[in-house]
Amino acid sequence: MNRLERRIYNIVRFSPLIKKWITTIYQKLFSLYPQPEMKTDFDIIIKENFFYGFHDKCPWSPDNRLLLAHHFSDPLKMPAADDEVKVGYFTAPDYKSFHQIGNTKTWNWQMGAMLQWVGKSKLIIFNDFVKKHLRSVIVNTNGEIIQRLDRPIATLNAGGEWAISHSFIRLRRYARAYCYLHGEEKSAMDPCPSDDGLYLIKLESGAVRLLFTIDELARIRPNDKMADCYHYLTHPLFAPNGKRFIFFHRWVQTNNQIWTRMFSSNRDGSDLHLFDTSGVVTHLAWKDDDTILAYAYKKDVGDHYYLLKDKSDQFEILGKQYFSSDGHPQFSPDRKYLITDTYPDRSHRQRLLLFDLSKNHKRELLSVHIPMRYTGDPRCDFHPRWDRTG
Repeated sequence: MNRLERRIYNIVRFSPLIKKWITTIYQKLFSLYPQPEMKTDFDIIIKENFFYGFHDKCPWSPDNRLLLAHHFSDPLKMPAADDEVKVGYFTAPDYKSFHQIGNTKTWNWQMGAMLQWVGKSKLIIFNDFVKKHLRSVIVNTNGEIIQRLDRPIATLNAGGEWAISHSFIRLRRYARAYCYLHGEEKSAMDPCPSDDGLYLIKLESGAVRLLFTIDELARIRPNDKMADCYHYLTHPLFAPNGKRFIFFHRWVQTNNQIWTRMFSSNRDGSDLHLFDTSGVVTHLAWKDDDTILAYAYKKDVGDHYYLLKDKSDQFEILGKQYFSSDGHPQFSPDRKYLITDTYPDRSHRQRLLLFDLSKNHKRELLSVHIPMRYTGDPRCDFHPRWDRTG
């Protein structure tokens, strides 16, 4: 954003309908100017009708030879209840042939079926709908079922021993791009339930434990914006060492304004910490076991990529002069670089960006013009990720 765009954005940012109306008109006007579809200095390999999922997971196997993916055959539209995707992987070095290991109707464009590797093994986990219940299933690379778990998973620790789960059914009302269309839960009708929340799953035994309820979290330093709102939890992510994790607590006002708080917790639910942000946090990544990168808003400071010290109010701004809008960040395995993307700008162009942390230098790797029909949902976020070698 330039300064004028930022000034207008700050005026309308908490009025969702007005913000959407202004953004759409503004982008339509600028998109009338001719421009190249793609600009890059690199060879781009395109896999038609394949996608992976969210930016916080690595699709490459521990030995970096297999690349997980979802395959879809329907046109690009929001998933319907009967829409099914294939799950499987490509094999290095050419990644030409796709090996299917299963099917699932439990998926969305943003996060897929939560398809991911189980620790350092050759086992794969993804979410499924079994006997009228949302579940997760672990399979080997031949697609043979090794284990079924009683809840869908959202994230695994790096060692593959633990998973965090939350309700994907609650997301249907206000976060349809992240929800599943199958299953029912009585608690989903409750705006702030005392019997649903965030769950810890021990993969070895399948044991499930409710760590804290949505009602319990909403009672922690509540504010007047929470009155009569619908609450849900999302975006859990383990620290690299798996001892702590972070997650979002979100609630929605009657004008559809979504507010977000970010918590961190020990794996067992103890030592809960609420970060000092001003109701706006979007995307995140762990820099190390004690530092989280989050695109967030702090009153009197602004919107930035913040490096937040866990269990404290300490922070610093990353790349203040280089980043003026939100994206999907991920650190390289050696933590020397950051890769992220942008949302469509005034000309409806999205960019892929590389940031050198030691040199404090940003480089644009790719710029693509996104058709206006991919505004809202479904859309085409880049969700960049590193392979295991970086």
